[in-house]
Amino acid sequence: MDLFRRYDLKKGVLLSLIAWASFSAMYAIGKLLGDRTTVSTMIFFRNILGLVVVLPWIVKNRPESLKVKNFKLILIRSISGVLNLVFIFLAVQKISLVDATLLNNTAPLIVPFIALFWLKIPLEIKVWPAILLGFIGVALILQPTKLAANLGMLYGLLSGICLALSLITTRLSARQESFNTFLFYFFGIGLILTAPFAILNWKVDDLWTLALLLAIGLFSTLGQVGLFYGLRLGKARQLAPIAYSSVVFSGLLEWLIWDIVPAPIFYIGMVLVVASGIWIVFESRPPTSA
Repeated sequence: MDLFRRYDLKKGVLLSLIAWASFSAMYAIGKLLGDRTTVSTMIFFRNILGLVVVLPWIVKNRPESLKVKNFKLILIRSISGVLNLVFIFLAVQKISLVDATLLNNTAPLIVPFIALFWLKIPLEIKVWPAILLGFIGVALILQPTKLAANLGMLYGLLSGICLALSLITTRLSARQESFNTFLFYFFGIGLILTAPFAILNWKVDDLWTLALLLAIGLFSTLGQVGLFYGLRLGKARQLAPIAYSSVVFSGLLEWLIWDIVPAPIFYIGMVLVVASGIWIVFESRPPTSA
């Protein structure tokens, strides 16, 4: 649609905010579900709903819509995307929603290292201070003395690593694949990966649980669509820092639903992580190969 093809930063920002608010809502629902269901069931519903949304376009435009240029990238993206959700859903069940969301957003600190070891893209000297500050912020949030007793923090960090890999492969794939085809394989592969675990650990005991599971799928799909069309309207470098709005949204949701306010040291760590992430986004020059 022409509405989403013209450069319009204001609309791009709005769609990006909607996307990250949707992801925060999805994480909050995962925390709400708690012992009501299993992580594999949550991700199963997320993939089912995503396929339902994208399938009509795939059927209408087949066989072209089923063709991909680099299936390896899509496979890596799908696996890392599933693992990202597994770890963040595990994290929100053990630690606060805000902590889990912020640790998930350590991805910009990790992307340069994945790019270095996988794509052989050297780290720029000017981003080193940002990386150092970011990890100091992470240390303040984790409070290392408590780490051994709290696997939730580790899950949060692992979700950030998986998100970093997912971001790199998404960027590489977006240059070669159409959005709907990309989503079809993303949700389809995710469904194949999680279906066996969901069947073995199936737990949907009431309509309220079913409604929340469906909401996970809807918010996930809304987030993916919002991010994609937001990036059509604005430049990635301009919109990337908006990812940190998810920490604010998570804080609001946690305050409204659970009446939880983070400890003062968290805010210091949050400022360092957010500032370093924005620094890296604006100082790193995206190479032509990535």
